[in-house]
Amino acid sequence: MNTTRLSHCALLLLIAGCGGGSAASPGDDGGAGSIGGSSAGGGGGSVGVAGSTSGGDAATSGGASAGSSSGGSGASAGAGAEPGAGGMSYAGTGGTAGTGGTPATGGSSPGSGGPDYWLGVDISFPETQPEATRANLLTLLKAHGINSVRLRTFVDPTAADGYNKSGACDLAHTIDFGKQIKAAGMGLLVDFHYSDNWADPGKQCVPVKWQSLSTIAQLASAVHDYTKDAITQLIAGGARPDMVQIGNETTPGMLIHRCDSGGSPTGTNPVNGSTSNWANLGALLKAGVDGVKEVDPKILTSFHIAKGGDHTDGQAALSTSVSWLTNALKYTPVDAFGESCYQTYQGDKSSASHSKMIWETVEGGLASKFPNIKIFAAEYGGAIREINDVIYGLPNKSGLGTFFWEATMASSSWNNGALVHQSGSTYTADAQLSLYDTMKTDYASRL
Repeated sequence: MNTTRLSHCALLLLIAGCGGGSAASPGDDGGAGSIGGSSAGGGGGSVGVAGSTSGGDAATSGGASAGSSSGGSGASAGAGAEPGAGGMSYAGTGGTAGTGGTPATGGSSPGSGGPDYWLGVDISFPETQPEATRANLLTLLKAHGINSVRLRTFVDPTAADGYNKSGACDLAHTIDFGKQIKAAGMGLLVDFHYSDNWADPGKQCVPVKWQSLSTIAQLASAVHDYTKDAITQLIAGGARPDMVQIGNETTPGMLIHRCDSGGSPTGTNPVNGSTSNWANLGALLKAGVDGVKEVDPKILTSFHIAKGGDHTDGQAALSTSVSWLTNALKYTPVDAFGESCYQTYQGDKSSASHSKMIWETVEGGLASKFPNIKIFAAEYGGAIREINDVIYGLPNKSGLGTFFWEATMASSSWNNGALVHQSGSTYTADAQLSLYDTMKTDYASRL
């Protein structure tokens, strides 16, 4: 159990709607990255992509891309051949996940209208605060160069295994705050956890309402329909996302565990999307991507795992990341690939310069291996300038941006301190926010 994040959740109960839900770790695999007593075990919770690289470097370089279609669902390849998951049907309960089709290469989706470089923050905790208080926060962040916001959303946070019994971080709250973010002229990334509670390397809880589904086709239909409906509602509510995450820290896969009332695993769901079965996981990822693209092909889609670095030289993290993304692209194209890049968990806590070297190895290696896919730090904390310089400096503007995790919450484990602090309805800058002033100037051509 990670008591650091739990304690901060309790501190934020009144101001952020944290509601006592179990806290999750954006950290690395198992170990310090698992929280609420969850382990990376439990039948698929461990990171196990090594060795699952059959198909080699499938479709990772140059040339025509299955993801370069600008129309339809964004998943057509050439003369209409469906990449990856083949004959998946999203209607009713019929259809099975196929294995045929053309491997996808991702990339080349039309622009979403978001920033050229996302200098972003995750500020999901304040979404339950009054509109005027949130407006004050957005104004302060924008003044220091921050141009994008990431919001997480759960399927049903009020469920028996849910994050927050008052509904914080549900779709309605995401639409409400998302509309305000978009009205402020900022980019919006919506992070679908596909869970009622935190999804991370230690646990990927199947939503309670989906636990009766008995086939991967049914589970994929649920992912597709939920995603498509959510995107439709977001757009109708004035909160059109510029980018969407299909899952959160899905290093071990997604929709794997049954969880208790605290969001901790109690066992493995009979049908799941563990990396031990890439046909299943690929079908789920494809269902999420299709659910977005069928509504708006210009919204960027992304995947996110927690292997942005390691504590040595980055080579092991790069190998895992390449393996994971290579396998995913056999089933669906995607526009962007996000990594968790916390100095504590995916870097060297005692050295920002060593952390930067590690991230240069991983993110630079990904940019080289997958030139048609944008790379970004989906979550980070610590070594703020170093991770941004790495992502911003990737060749051919392949670095899409970064998102500082929970700018209003101080945590020595994740972000080495908040960017802002709150007094009543007003937010004030903390010392770290001044780092964004220099990036605002140095990165001006892309912000």
